[in-house]
Amino acid sequence: MSYHTIKDKIENGEVVLLDGGTGSEIERLGVEMNDLAWCGVAHMEQPEVVRQVHESYIRAGADVIIANTFGTAPHVLKRLGLQDRIAEINQSAVTVALEARDNCGKNVCVAASISSMPAFDHFYIPKTAEVRDGFVRQAALLAEAGAELFIAEMMREVDVADMVISAARATGIPVWTGFSASMSDTGTLTNYESPVRADETVPFRPMAEDVLEMGCDAAGVMHTSVHDTGPALAELNDLWDGPTFAYAESGHFVPPSWKFEDIISPQDYLGYAKQWIEQGVRIIGGCCGIGPEHIRVLRETLAV
Repeated sequence: MSYHTIKDKIENGEVVLLDGGTGSEIERLGVEMNDLAWCGVAHMEQPEVVRQVHESYIRAGADVIIANTFGTAPHVLKRLGLQDRIAEINQSAVTVALEARDNCGKNVCVAASISSMPAFDHFYIPKTAEVRDGFVRQAALLAEAGAELFIAEMMREVDVADMVISAARATGIPVWTGFSASMSDTGTLTNYESPVRADETVPFRPMAEDVLEMGCDAAGVMHTSVHDTGPALAELNDLWDGPTFAYAESGHFVPPSWKFEDIISPQDYLGYAKQWIEQGVRIIGGCCGIGPEHIRVLRETLAV
């Protein structure tokens, strides 16, 4: 399914299904996560498992799958000593996703993530020309490999979002911008808290407003708890009148592992998805902790 078909479905008011969590599903199947890059090099170490994950989402009914590039930015790979393999690691992730599509014989759209994920030894992305150039290089490599859509994931800082989104938009490929949010104890919606740098959260709304001015083809809420996704969408709807998406998480992260604790059932997740659709969302999927069965239930009910 080409991106143009995805766009037509959205414009026709149909529901488009994303996949569920890629990194967390890779981990659930037994692949050891990297201490610095989480799932970033999993497709190099066990490509067959990553391919299996993509195929499971395609067979569950996803219209869009996201290649395993959440943790493959050059500044992350450099911390691993893999600066000479940046092109290979990024492009092979797209190749594995394309192979999964071919194996399933379904013409789904293959997207690539460009994220705000830092290396886990410091949980900080330097705002340097080197990092900016790295995002530009990553975007170009992913486009060259065959990615049909970019998803700028976990945009939490305006400066980092500027680097990611400008790099993605420079390729000419459509860009969807994903925000991550948390509800504070005082009832204020803030940027999603890092497990290490939780003292640096800022209010969600002004950050989202600044990032949306950078331009995108769709905007949404991702890697956010199911409880906080609705409030974040409400804020987003005040700022953005284009297509919106939602893909929430379930469980929690203790670097470098996702903890599959109190995972929401597929039927309960469907209930939240219906609420998000009432808020105008037409692109639905899942993030960490949300697996193929969740997507299957969404397909059977929302996108038949």
